[in-house]
Amino acid sequence: MKFLKYLLYLILFLFIAGFIAVKVMSEKKPEGKSGAEADALAESMLKTIDKNAFDTIPFLQWEFFRPGQKYLWDKVNNKAIIEYDDIKVYMNLNTLNAQAFQNDILLEGDAHEKAKQKAWSNWCNDSFWMLAPFKIFDKGTSRKVVDVEDKKALLIEYNSGGVTPGDAYLWLLDDNNRPTGWKMWTSIIPIKGIYNAWSGWETHLGAQFSTEHDFFGKVVTMKNVKAGKSWNDFGYDKDPMAGI
Repeated sequence: MKFLKYLLYLILFLFIAGFIAVKVMSEKKPEGKSGAEADALAESMLKTIDKNAFDTIPFLQWEFFRPGQKYLWDKVNNKAIIEYDDIKVYMNLNTLNAQAFQNDILLEGDAHEKAKQKAWSNWCNDSFWMLAPFKIFDKGTSRKVVDVEDKKALLIEYNSGGVTPGDAYLWLLDDNNRPTGWKMWTSIIPIKGIYNAWSGWETHLGAQFSTEHDFFGKVVTMKNVKAGKSWNDFGYDKDPMAGI
């Protein structure tokens, strides 16, 4: 009985300590100012990473930080091949129609639905980490300019879309208005305002993509980033998602 009592005290202590740590480490989301200045700063940021070039890319491939989470996006038709573990899902991102395979065996019923939902959830998270700088004018977003240490920063709030609407990100910019990192206010991270660097910039078909991010001092990398103009660039002789 004494052991259980001490264990409960320990759990309670850790809970309270964790709650206090989160409160102490968290930062209040800034208010900022919306309007023409904020939109102009956003446009300057997009020009620096060449949003116009990004818009003309037909296909984009990358591998997320977690090994095995791979993506090949047909931007023109908004379809994607989404891989994780031993699952491969061919998905129409507009309709969520999909075919799912496990070790090349077609899944059906509950197994199909589970694989499809996991693929969609992975896509929403992992594609955002890949494409976030290009999404600052997406439907459901708002933009505000914030003064941070005598420089202008850009606060983007996502009021709808994805799987975690309501998240907000404060983009910190260099002298050319290219992102150097962001502070995050998200539902899945308990510490609010935590900083994450955006670095390792690579250019693919004219557009710039950040491939490195740090998480609590550990740098993680987007691998095998490649932009292409046809399925042939990725080893396919025809569209593998025709009919989806």
